[in-house]
Amino acid sequence: MVSDSVLIERLRQILTVSDLETATAGTVRRKLEEEFGVDLLDRKAFVRDQIDVFLRTHVQETPNDDVQEVEDVKEEEEKESVENDDNSSETGSKKKARRSEKVNGEEKRKGGFYKPCALSPQLQKLVGEPELGRPEVVKKIWAYIWEKKLQNPQNKRKILCDDVLSGIFRAKAIDMFQMNKALSKHIWPIDEKDAAEVKSSVKRTQKQGREEALDEPKQKEKRQKGGGSGFLAPVRLSDALVKFFGTRENSLPRAEVIKRIWQYIKDNELQDPSDKKTIICDEQLKELFQVDSFHGFTVMKLLTTHFVK
Repeated sequence: MVSDSVLIERLRQILTVSDLETATAGTVRRKLEEEFGVDLLDRKAFVRDQIDVFLRTHVQETPNDDVQEVEDVKEEEEKESVENDDNSSETGSKKKARRSEKVNGEEKRKGGFYKPCALSPQLQKLVGEPELGRPEVVKKIWAYIWEKKLQNPQNKRKILCDDVLSGIFRAKAIDMFQMNKALSKHIWPIDEKDAAEVKSSVKRTQKQGREEALDEPKQKEKRQKGGGSGFLAPVRLSDALVKFFGTRENSLPRAEVIKRIWQYIKDNELQDPSDKKTIICDEQLKELFQVDSFHGFTVMKLLTTHFVK
C-alpha cells in the first residue's frame, strides 16, 4: 500500500506539469495507479480532496497567499544563511556566488506580481502611496473596507462604496469578486516596455469590444477541443451558485469557483479560530451548502452538486 504522503507528493508533481485545461481527477488518479501499480478506486475522494488543496494553494491569488509566500521566502533565506555559516570552509569565490544568487533572488521577487506599479490619483488617495505592488494595494483596500465597515451586513460580498471608493470604482456598490478587474484600470506598469504594451492595448480596446461577441464562440470551441472537463474548463453553475457569486456568470472553471469560495471564506473570517480546517458557515454559505459547518478539504465535494452537467 502506498502511503498518503507519497501519493500527495507525486500528485502535486503531476499537477505542476499538467495542462489544467485538460487534466481531470480521473486522469490524475489513473496516472498514479499506473506509476505505483495500485488500485486507487476506493481513494477517489482522497485524490479529489488533494487536487482541491493543490488548486487552492496554486491557483488562488489572494492577499493571504501573498503573505504566506513572503514568509516562505524568509524561511528559505534563513536556512541559506545557516548553511553559509556552517560551510565556512567554502572558497571566497563560492561565497561570492551565493551572495550573488541571493541578490538575484531578491530582485526576482520584486518583479512579476510583486513589481511596483504606478497608481491612479484616485487610488493614491486611498493607499497613500504613488507606487505599490498589486498584492499590497489589495490588502490596503480590504483594510480600508473593514475599518470603514463598508460590507453590506445582509450580503458581505457586496461592498458599499463611500466617496473614496466611489471615486475608484465609479459605483455606489461593487461585488467583491469584481474588484480586482475594476482595479486594473488604476494600476499601471512603470516599466517603459510594459507601459507601451498597455498603451497599445488601450488603443485596441474599442476594436476588441466589437469583435468580442464573434471571438467568444471560437474561444469556447478551442477550449472544448482541449478537453471540456479539465480543472480550468468552464462548467455550468447551479442557480444557487450563480446567486451566491452575484456576478450573473452562468459558467466558470472549477478552479475559479474554488478560488472565489476560499476568497469569500477568508474575507469574511469564517475559519474556526481553534481549528482553521473547519469552516463556520454564515447565512450565505448555509444557504449554498445546506450545512452549518464543514471541513475545508470537502469544498470540492460540496460544490459537486452545483456543477451542472
